Amino acid sequence: MSDTDAKVQTARRKQAEKSKADILDLMKSKGRSTLEFTLYLTDDTGTKHEVTLKYQAIGMREYDKLVAKHPPKPEQRAEGSSFDIDTFAPALIAAVCVDPEMSEKDAKDIWNSPAWSRGDLMVLFRNAVELNNRGLDIPFSENG
Repeated sequence: MSDTDAKVQTARRKQAEKSKADILDLMKSKGRSTLEFTLYLTDDTGTKHEVTLKYQAIGMREYDKLVAKHPPKPEQRAEGSSFDIDTFAPALIAAVCVDPEMSEKDAKDIWNSPAWSRGDLMVLFRNAVELNNRGLDIPFSENG
């Protein structure tokens, strides 16, 4: 092997090692996933409003601790639930809603309001759950 070939191979090896270190650094410094979505709400006077909410994922351990704080009632456990939706959902919504900031009391007030249908509430809850349980966005290649 010529001296030039050895230098090229050494440079390539160093570049590959640097690339791997850069990738690991990027993985370690990854920001939290976010989700913005829009609701169309009608107030008591019939006026329609467009409201955008921004959710930010919480960490895996924080999510698991939140689930543990809201164990299912016996009848919910019998149905296979791993949490009490009526206490966990408002807690999760409050934990992830960063714009506007929402306290757990605010989220409970919304969750328990007769003005919000089950479907309306599930939009808030489902977005919070999906944000915290989805994987990284991985682009597909031409081969699938």
